[in-house]
Amino acid sequence: MVYKVAVSNLNLNKTFLYSSQIKLEIGERVLIDFNGNRRVGYIVQESNEKGAVKSIIERIDGKSFLEKWRVKILLGVSNFFGAPVGKLFDLCFPKGLDDYFVTYVKSRSPFLGFDNLSVESFISKYGKNKLNEFIKQGIVEIVKDFTVRTPRPKKELFVKLISNLEELAYKRLTKKQLMVVNYLLSTKVVSYEELKAELNINLDVVYQLKRKGIVEIFEERIEQFEKIQLTNLQKEVVNEIINNPGMHLLMGVTGSGKTEVYIEVMKHYLKMGKVLYLVPETSLIEQTSIRIKTKIPDAKLGVYHSYLTKAKRVETWIKAVKGDLDILLGTRSAVFVPLKDISLVIVDEFHDESYYQDSNITYDTIKILEEFPVPVIFGSATPRIEHYYKAKKGIYYFHRLTERFGTTLPTVEIINMKIEDKVSPYLSKKVLDEIAEVVKKNEEVMVFVRRKGFSRIVCQNCGYFVKCPNCETSLTYYKSKGILKCHICGYEQSTISACPSCGSIMLLEKGTGTERMEKELVKHFPGRQIARADTDLIFKPKLFEKLLKKLILGEIDILVGTKMITKGLDIPKVSLTVVADIDAIATIPDYNSELRAFQLLVQVTGRSGRKAPGKAVIQTYYPESDILKYAINQDVESFYEIEIKKRRALNYPPFSNIVHIITSSQNQALGYETAKKIVEELKKSYNDPIIGPTEYLIPKIRNNYLYHFIVKTSNPQKVINNIEQLKNKYPTKLFLRVNPPSILTYLH
Repeated sequence: MVYKVAVSNLNLNKTFLYSSQIKLEIGERVLIDFNGNRRVGYIVQESNEKGAVKSIIERIDGKSFLEKWRVKILLGVSNFFGAPVGKLFDLCFPKGLDDYFVTYVKSRSPFLGFDNLSVESFISKYGKNKLNEFIKQGIVEIVKDFTVRTPRPKKELFVKLISNLEELAYKRLTKKQLMVVNYLLSTKVVSYEELKAELNINLDVVYQLKRKGIVEIFEERIEQFEKIQLTNLQKEVVNEIINNPGMHLLMGVTGSGKTEVYIEVMKHYLKMGKVLYLVPETSLIEQTSIRIKTKIPDAKLGVYHSYLTKAKRVETWIKAVKGDLDILLGTRSAVFVPLKDISLVIVDEFHDESYYQDSNITYDTIKILEEFPVPVIFGSATPRIEHYYKAKKGIYYFHRLTERFGTTLPTVEIINMKIEDKVSPYLSKKVLDEIAEVVKKNEEVMVFVRRKGFSRIVCQNCGYFVKCPNCETSLTYYKSKGILKCHICGYEQSTISACPSCGSIMLLEKGTGTERMEKELVKHFPGRQIARADTDLIFKPKLFEKLLKKLILGEIDILVGTKMITKGLDIPKVSLTVVADIDAIATIPDYNSELRAFQLLVQVTGRSGRKAPGKAVIQTYYPESDILKYAINQDVESFYEIEIKKRRALNYPPFSNIVHIITSSQNQALGYETAKKIVEELKKSYNDPIIGPTEYLIPKIRNNYLYHFIVKTSNPQKVINNIEQLKNKYPTKLFLRVNPPSILTYLH
């Protein structure tokens, strides 16, 4: 038989023909000869094509771990995003998996007197020739399994305080025992590793407290939560989801109890199979895990993300594939784990850009999940606008939670930076007063600051900034060249010396970073605990977890952070959130900038007042903008209706697909000429609008000059196929991105 095979770790979006004397399963791994090298391949389709083809060397697993529907989805994703098909299949298998396989001989005859023997044991007992003879006769077969050599990672111990204050008053404690008790009084449950790191105590101290009946020790984290009664609206949503299998959009204001809905729906679907639960960042794993364990304590929960050790990833993968997990909780990489008997998928904060993979291999987790043959719940206070549009048209089931669960939405105050007294160009006196009031009460403050970059010229008097006449986005300021430039269509003009709107010469190169804000706050609040959470912590999840624990314990007064702090965090003691510079996000030269600014505003203000009434303060030069008007009331639908009208007029998603093409060359002139020629050739093929080419926002990365252009199309696969044909025609590198969250985030 002839099969189409995807080659592992190959940077090509194509398959190759190989033959086999025996029937193979779709999705299984095989060993092949590819260009004279032994490589892993994946069986993706049977083929009727004729001609001489190479034979498959051998089967690797002897079976497929990937369902046929999953293989079909991966092929579709490869075509839609132009992603290397072999690399997509590689994502379904954790690195190091083969180290945990055991090969054994399985008997097909009841007369041989054994069921399963390792190959080594069989050869030792019967000899290698007998093994080959039995295989040819079909009496035995060689099978691989991973039941014997599963990795055994170190178990983590958790400590829980069980004595109350009255009982503790009569206990005689050593200094170190008292340190542990005081620590537990504020957190109730904590890992021993954390106690050891924070208090420098050994395990004997904990066991002494256990013998005195003061603490209990567990191998899994256990916390006590109040049993929460669902509201009538939540019950209605749960019943609607359960009774209507399919794709669901759950839109609820921040703090509306979406997690409680997820939990109740999961309880139903766990009777029928397994559940995949996705969150956008590893920082949300722990709090989500605790919530699930406390509400569904009997469920076997596994965690899967890229920051786990190799052994832990393999262990979780094996359990998921064998059906030994009930719930798999993870970030976007978990979508590729072939969870056995999957019955439901939950995607929390699904609007988040982290679900879009934008390095090495490009794909959108949400696009993959739309093809899953099981119910999927996409949940967010600020959904993707494409999914909102589908839900409004009835393509998805649409569910709304309109009120906060257990508390009220925070009050929101807009600070007009045109007239407000300022202590610096990016910090008002009013904000400092609000922060001072909160920290005096030993409550916590979150200050949101945009990430660095995207300089622009702003009038300090009236807030005017220069827009591109073609794209309605802000122009980027190049100080060395003295120009303002649009990085979507290429329009440019000389910089301005006076404001065209009010004539003021008080022009500011606007840009606020986390470090600058942190230093400013340290100056105004000496002695207060001020911490920073920005992109430096993305690759250090343990440090971020430690930071969040300190925030939960009340050990941090002010947290300055980028969008990391907007992602679904539930910190009870935060009573004030400050948005320092939303204008910088709303005016980034990108087709999603206003939508992104609105989503961030809704999310970050929603971090305040989770357990008691809170407040949010927003600094802006444009207090009259639609973004603010609707965000302060969390009126998502009204803003989305306005945004949809704009997108229909401009033919942006959901009314078209965006294919973003970037050329990269060490020769600047060659790179630009190549981009122009590709655009010319594409225009000959069809009439889809093409914007560009122009210099990329960051024109030079790693000594390569970048140019880009955009195609708005209803058929992205056709564009990708044309680009693939042109790749070998020109000496520059080409990179493709389909419907990226931003056209300005490429940093390869």
